[in-house]
Amino acid sequence: MCKGDDISLTRIRSFCFSNQVVSLHPSCGLDTQPEWVLFNEFVLTTRHYIRTVTEIRPEWLLELAANYYDLAAFTDSEAKRALQRMLKKQNAKSIKAAAVKPPKKKAKAS
Repeated sequence: MCKGDDISLTRIRSFCFSNQVVSLHPSCGLDTQPEWVLFNEFVLTTRHYIRTVTEIRPEWLLELAANYYDLAAFTDSEAKRALQRMLKKQNAKSIKAAAVKPPKKKAKAS
């Protein structure tokens, strides 16, 4: 999992695991710079590339793989802080949605 940085359109910083600067491989097929990606291949040439890349939403990591992306186990990093902000925003929306209750329906008189 990588979170994109703002340095360039083709560079991505892998904050979660190795904290290495990598680039999208030219064959990955992405036209835009995604903010978050999952990748399958790490290619070492004269530069570090990631290949077989899929753009993702960060909330998917916590919803679908909560055990793997346990924030308590993350080292302090930009990715951890971004996921914490996203989780805080989700929790605030959940609390707000729970506070807004639909009006009760009136019972029909027979």
